[in-house]
Amino acid sequence: MKTITILPDGQVQFLGDACPLDLPLVDPIRRRVSKIQPAHNVWKRIAFLLVRRCFGELGRAADWTRTWSGSWRATILATGQSAVFESRAEAIAWEIGILDQ
Repeated sequence: MKTITILPDGQVQFLGDACPLDLPLVDPIRRRVSKIQPAHNVWKRIAFLLVRRCFGELGRAADWTRTWSGSWRATILATGQSAVFESRAEAIAWEIGILDQ
């Protein structure tokens, strides 16, 4: 199930990269609601942050960091809720479950 929220000021909020409905959005603003980073291994986390800072959140370098094995920490920025998972896919599933409530 996809959750789409239309705020009183007309802003549309949804999970994912693209709005699941074909809405005519003018100048959409993309806001981070959570972060998922490598957990436990400080050197891997530092490398992850450096790659993301240098090359951004999109593109081949970012895609490459998403394939790294090991544990991942997901944190919901608004509430501070956090959990560690054995795979990035598990962290994303948890994040979507929390945000889609």
